[in-house]
Amino acid sequence: MKLTTEQIAQIEETLVLNGLVYQDVKLEIIDHIASEIEEIMSQEEISFDIVFKSVFEKWKSALEISSSSNWLGAFFKAPRFVVDRLVTYSKREALYVFFLALVFGSLLAFIVSNTFQKETFKAISLALQVTYTILILCTSISMIFIWRSSIKTMYGRLFLFRGWLVFLFCVPLNIYNNPLKHFDATNSFLLNLVGCILLCSLFIYSFFQLMLASEHFKIEKKLKLV
Repeated sequence: MKLTTEQIAQIEETLVLNGLVYQDVKLEIIDHIASEIEEIMSQEEISFDIVFKSVFEKWKSALEISSSSNWLGAFFKAPRFVVDRLVTYSKREALYVFFLALVFGSLLAFIVSNTFQKETFKAISLALQVTYTILILCTSISMIFIWRSSIKTMYGRLFLFRGWLVFLFCVPLNIYNNPLKHFDATNSFLLNLVGCILLCSLFIYSFFQLMLASEHFKIEKKLKLV
């Protein structure tokens, strides 16, 4: 038995009242709940209201407002279903950041540990400054567009929550002064390695925040085509 438009709207309204305002996840859960209700109603002679309450009772724990201070920050709160999704995403992101920072940090450490020419350091510093400037510009533009967007997604919400950190990285990175100030061939390779990995991790983390924005824009484009 197919649900009516009004019944689908009732499901959506209830989800919104439970804090599920992210349209990417909301559409997915509406589909799940509607399918469950339709299946039960097709098998038994039960009214929509009774099945509706029964199915939502099953989803109660998934819709409870939750948080994960370790992965999303203490102030990020959303339905448990959303939090679990974003925690999984964040764990995968952390793994990628660690691996890429290790690779690029090792490469950068090798270069600075075996380079004595100031021109090379200046060129690398300039490349880092240009890269960071691009990250800042892209982050700023993305934050404006996502903040103004009428379509809310869980990726967009997390990006707005985390994106501002990119602006703070210019302080520890010393990016517009001399980002390689403490790295040179006179240091031990291990010291350069640790420093370069930390330096690269901040850049890569910033890049992955833009990936969050990219996910939002993909979903936004898809929803606008529907």
